[in-house]
Parts: sequence; structure tokens; C-alpha cells
Amino acid sequence: MEINCCRVCGSTNLDDVLDLGNQPWGNDFRRTPGYADKYPLIGVFCNECTTFQIKHNVSKEVMYEEHTYLSGANASMLSHFQSVADKACKNLTNDENFVVDIGSNDGTLLQTYKKKGLKVLGVEPCKNISNKAINSGIPTLIDFFNNEVANTIIADHGKADIISAANVFYHVEELHDIVKGIKNLLSDNGTFIVQGTYLPNLINNNEFDIIYHEHLLYYRIENLNFLLNKFGLEVFDVDFADVHGGSFIAFISHTSSKEISKNVKDAILKERESKFHEKETYVLFAERVKELRSSIHNMLKDLVSKGNTIYAYGAPVKGTVMMNYCNIDSSITPLAVEVNKEKIGKYIPGVDVKVVDEMSVEEPDYYFLLSWNFLEVFKNSKEFKSGKRKFIVPVPEPRIVCKED
Repeated sequence: MEINCCRVCGSTNLDDVLDLGNQPWGNDFRRTPGYADKYPLIGVFCNECTTFQIKHNVSKEVMYEEHTYLSGANASMLSHFQSVADKACKNLTNDENFVVDIGSNDGTLLQTYKKKGLKVLGVEPCKNISNKAINSGIPTLIDFFNNEVANTIIADHGKADIISAANVFYHVEELHDIVKGIKNLLSDNGTFIVQGTYLPNLINNNEFDIIYHEHLLYYRIENLNFLLNKFGLEVFDVDFADVHGGSFIAFISHTSSKEISKNVKDAILKERESKFHEKETYVLFAERVKELRSSIHNMLKDLVSKGNTIYAYGAPVKGTVMMNYCNIDSSITPLAVEVNKEKIGKYIPGVDVKVVDEMSVEEPDYYFLLSWNFLEVFKNSKEFKSGKRKFIVPVPEPRIVCKED
């Protein structure tokens, strides 16, 4: 469904700035190759509140009835979640002990709070992943979070001292009702923590593949604050991390309940100095992305024409966007390797590249790194350290990374 007004401010003054073509939704992995439903993947800029967002919704029931991303599949996320939990719990009093995680996935983040002795509750719409969390000892509501669910939680457990939304706050269709629910659920001195891809990093590093149907809108600190202020909330502190291509961790409270840190003021100033509130920034980004598509496709095709084998490394959602937009199918990369058992044996949507267990294949000449955000982690493998493994890294520009580098 195409939107006719901004998800944040309601303005109809939207301009198309980026077209990634018709794409399947990125997690539509199936056990048989063939036709995949496709939807326009177009980025638009709101000329009123300056939010960059995608133009078409894919129904949340379609995208989240079955889901294959697992938070616990990568060890580096565990340490990241631990550091966030440590900061969030630093100033808790003895009677502040209830944590709610929205889009709690397999419960990996909540495990860090549970180990600190706090009472935890997950809210996750995907049944199969919720059951993984429940089986690991994380109580989970199998539902989409909204204000009605917030009222249910309050009735059953009381208000939350910490509410977390890690890499899900830009996924939601009923955005205003969800923020209303967060405002309602958050205790007077509570902290709401939003983690997500930081738009300036995405733009500066040409990370176009992070733009997909699940990510409905993209945050800077300024436009996140604009949204929150409408509901009596505000960002009081912000950190930045290297996960997922460059992320922000925003610490949010009821308006005027906590002192605003210098980090917040500096981040907003830097965003404006870099003109992320102006449409031309996104137009120029779109031009770079077109050039990048040709460079990536031509590099891979040239290597294959010289007799090299190339497999995809990882099968993340952004890999679906990368493969489809750059026209990379099984004639170029016949296989993708994974460790996530939810994806092994299935096919990358739209390009019919089969996903197999990483341990089941011989080393190819090159791995096309779809999970490029974990490059530094993958460089620690014995195969890379021995010089046997070479990665083709697509962003910010395509390059070959090997031990000699």
C-alpha cells in the first residue's frame, strides 16, 4: 500500500528521492525457488519534518507471521546488548526492576537484564521465535505492541522502568499508537531505549541495502526527537555503536524528567551542519547508489568470467536488497552460506540463490559479503587469517578484502 502522508508528521508534502525497484520483502525465504511477491521499494523525503521513509507498506502480518532473523545468531550482538543493559541499569533504584522489550525476538537482549535479577517481559509477534524465547526462560507476549497491549501489561505487571526497542522502532505501521503506548507504559522515572541504524551513517557509507520494506522510516536524532516530543517524551542521552552498519542508542524519558546530555545537542548540530534535513542530500545519495550498483555487478561478473567461484556470505534481509537491486542471481553466486538454521535450505527471495550450511561447502575463490556489517568479526576466522578466505565487500564501494590487506 502506498502512503499519501508522512508517517511522523502527517504532511502530504513528500518527494520521491530514491528508487530501488520492485523487490520481494527481504525475509521471504522459501524452501522452493520460484516466484516471489514484489513491491516497490522507493524512498521519499518529507519536506515538513524532514523524515526519510519508504513509500509503500507491506502488511506486518505478511512480514512477521514467520521470521528468520535471530538476535542470538551472532556473538558480537551479545556483547553489544550487555553494554547497553549495563548503562541502562547503572542508576536503577531497588524498586525499579521491570523491563519490557518490544520486538524481543529470541530473548537475547532480555537475557542480559534477567541475569541482573530484573523482571523481564518480551513482546514479539512471530510465534516460532517467541517460542524460542519462552523455552529459554523469557516470558513473552506473542503480539504486536500497541497502546492496548501496553494497558494489558500495566494491568498484569505494573509500569516498566526500562522499555527497549532494539532495531524494531522503525518497523512499525501504527507508529503514533505505539509511541502512545510507550508513554503510557513507562514509569515516571523510566527510560525508553531505542536502537537503530543511524541515518547519517547509512547515507555517508552508501549503505542502501539497509533500506528495505521492514524499515519504514529512518532516524536522525533530530527527527526522532520531533516524533517523541509530540507525545511528551524526549531523548536525554545518545550513544553510537558500530553494529549494523553504524547504529544509535537513544535513551529517552518523559519530557523534562532528566537532564539533556551534551551528546544529544552535539549530534543534532552535526546533523544539521551536514544537511541531513535537506532533500538534496538524499538526491545525491540516490545518484551514488546507481553508480554503486553498476560497480558491484560488473566486479562480480568480471571475476566469474575469469573462472572464479563466488558464494554469498550470510543471507541477511539487506542481502536480499543487495542481490535484487544489483541483479546478482545464481549464475553469478550459485550459493549463499549461513549459520542461522532458520534460513538453511531456503532460497534468497527474488534471485533463487540457495542458502546452505557454511560447514557443508568447499571454500570458494571469493565470498560476496552480504553481512558486511560483521566484517571485523569474520576476519577473525582461521580461514581468513590463513589467507585462504577472501571477501568482496560491497559498501561503501566494492573492494576485495584479504589477509594481505
